[in-house]
Order: sequence, then C-alpha cells, then structure tokens
Amino acid sequence: MKIIDWKRWQILLIIMAFGVAVVSSCSFLGDYPGFKKDASGLLYKFHEKTENRKAEVGDFITIEMKYKTNEDSLLFDGTGKTIPLELVKPVFAGDINQALAMMRKGDSATFVIRADSFLLKNARMTRLPDFIDEDSRIIFDIRMQNVQSIKDIELEKERNRQAGLKKEEEDINAYILENNIAVNPEPSGLYFVPIRKGNGPQAKIGDHVTVHYYGKFLDGTIFDSSYERNRPIDFELGRGQVITGWDEGIAKMRKGGKALLLIPSDLGYGTGRGQIPPYTPLVFEVELIDVK
Repeated sequence: MKIIDWKRWQILLIIMAFGVAVVSSCSFLGDYPGFKKDASGLLYKFHEKTENRKAEVGDFITIEMKYKTNEDSLLFDGTGKTIPLELVKPVFAGDINQALAMMRKGDSATFVIRADSFLLKNARMTRLPDFIDEDSRIIFDIRMQNVQSIKDIELEKERNRQAGLKKEEEDINAYILENNIAVNPEPSGLYFVPIRKGNGPQAKIGDHVTVHYYGKFLDGTIFDSSYERNRPIDFELGRGQVITGWDEGIAKMRKGGKALLLIPSDLGYGTGRGQIPPYTPLVFEVELIDVK
C-alpha cells in the first residue's frame, strides 16, 4: 500500500486551500443541525459507526473523502477513490488529524473545521486570503475504509509473500511438466536447459559478454526481446548488472551457445518491477554471441 506522508498530505491541503480561493467566499451560516461539538470546538456528525478499533497516531489509514465550503461550494470529490496516509498528531485542537482519530474502520462522518486555523496550521499558508474570516468553515465528508498498525501491515505483507511464493512454486512445477523439462534445478533454484552447445570460450565472472534473448512469462507471452530490437545487450558478467539468474545462467555457457533459463523470482525481479508482477518466474531464451 502506498502511503501519503505528512508532507504530501500538506500539499493536498494546500491544493484544497487554493480551491477555496477560486470557487467561494465564505460566510458563517450559523449552527449545524444534528452536529455535536467536542471540547476542542470540533463539530462532528457520524452517519455510520462501528465497534472496530479507533485509528491511533502512527496507524496507516485509508479514507474516502470529499470536502466543501460552508456555502456548499464543492472543492474536492474523492467519492469512490481512496487516499492512504499515516495518521499524525493534531497540529491544533480540532484539526483534521483529530477528526480522523475519532474514526474506526467502516465509520463515515462529517466534520466542520475552522478554515483560518486549518489553512494556517494544517496547510501552513503564510497568510489567509482576504475572504477568510473567523466564521469561515470547511466541511469534510469522510469514510474510513481501513485502519492498520505497522504490525498489521507487516503481517499482511508476509501473508501476501507466502501466498505469492506458493503460487510461484505451483506455476513452475506446472511449466516443467507441460514442457517436459528433464533437468534438475541448480541449488539456487535456476533451471538451465541447454538448447545449443557453443564451441567458443566459456563465459566467466568479469568477462564482457554479448547476449541476444527473448524474455517470456510462463504462458509464452514475450515481454522483452533484443531480437525484436535487432540489438543484443552487452554487460560484465557477475557484476550485478543483470538479474542474478542471468549471471548464473550465462556463466554456464560458451560463445555460440543457446539455452533456456527458467528463473524463479528470487533470482529475477522479486517483488516486481515495471510490467513484471511480484513473485513471477520468468523464462529467457538466451544466445551467447560473444565473450571478451
């Protein structure tokens, strides 16, 4: 889960503040029917209330939010979109962080916050727009989608990792059966399947090698190919310039050779990169063009 830290949260508030300046000038409308007031002066109304654990400072929360002025000028509508962020200590009594700390997973509520305090202390504007006065308010409608402690997040990551590794093992075993791969895996987990034996020098650590390749997912979909670009790649073997499975596999080849490398994710892209999902085993057909 990608988390919005305090600095990015502050930017969000500043954007909102500029929205206030563009769309509305505020005036106090009086009391808010059905709202309650806490000791700090924060006005709130819960629409749905659960018995789950309250959010605490340091928790990572996910919210759905929209906000408007007290003249009903809509500034931001995030309905159907979630915002992940870390809950921090209130900057002032009755601020947005205090409001969020009143909520539990599954709750929905509306909060009314003084615009002047909010803009100066949460959004950290250096001066207030001329139309903002002590009666100006900003109204937040918030649904708390999730509340997680750091421990919760770590446990979830570990569960996802174990599930990903289990599926990966199943996918590799199925691929081996379907493609009649008879070789045993290396101690690292790499499957090296010779296709054509080379007659040139053996590649070794520190050599500069030139390689043509197809990169495929287990279903045969090509995600990368030097052949299609008509340009092989050059790198120094064993120096971490390519994925570990390549360093190990190419070191088993001679110039002119060709092989299939079935590479588990811990020798490839691990938790994913770009178009490669987490815990994805990959197949490379590699051809060793040159060794220097």
